[in-house]
Amino acid sequence: MKTLRTTAILLAIGALTSVGCTAKNLDFSTLERPERASELSAYDIFVGQWDWEAEMVNAAEADKDWSGTAQWSWILDNRCLHGSMSAKNAHVSFEASGIWSWHPKSRKYIWWMFNNWGYPQNGTASYDAATRCWKMPFKSIGLDGTTSHGLYTMKAVDDDTLDWTLIEWADGLHMIKKSEMRGTYKRRK
Repeated sequence: MKTLRTTAILLAIGALTSVGCTAKNLDFSTLERPERASELSAYDIFVGQWDWEAEMVNAAEADKDWSGTAQWSWILDNRCLHGSMSAKNAHVSFEASGIWSWHPKSRKYIWWMFNNWGYPQNGTASYDAATRCWKMPFKSIGLDGTTSHGLYTMKAVDDDTLDWTLIEWADGLHMIKKSEMRGTYKRRK
C-alpha cells in the first residue's frame, strides 16, 4: 500500500513538472514595440520650467505661504514625463522628483514622486480634455511622516498658467483632513 501511494505521488509530481513548468524559448525577433499611446500627449502642457506660489489654508500664519519651482521634460522616447520640483515656506523646504506615464494594459495615467526626505507618493490620474483638468488621487507619506491619502486637482487656465489644489487626509475615507493648499504655476519665460 505504501509503495502504491509513493508511486502515485511520484507520478503526480512527474506529470506536474513535465507540463508547462519549463520556460519556452522566447523569439525576440517576433516582438514589436508598441506605438506611443496618444493619451500621453495630454501631458504636453506640463513640459517646461515653472515658478509656483501657494497658500496652505490650514497652516499657522507664518507657514501659509509656499513657493517653488518645477521643471518637466519628456524622457524614454516621449513615453514618460520626468519632473523635478522644489518647495519651501518659512520653516520647511524639500525637493522632489517623479515620473508620470500611461499604463498600456490598465489604460490609466500613473505617476510616482519621491522627495529628499525619503517619502514616496504615487497615484493614478484622469484627464478631462474639455475642461483641461486633471484629477490625481494618491497615497503617500506626508511631510509629518504619517500615511496620507490625497487629491491633486490641476487645471490649465491657459498654456502658461496652471491652477491647482491639494488636499491630504489621514484616512482613506477622507474623514480627517490633514492639509489643504491652493496655488498657481506660471510658466517661466
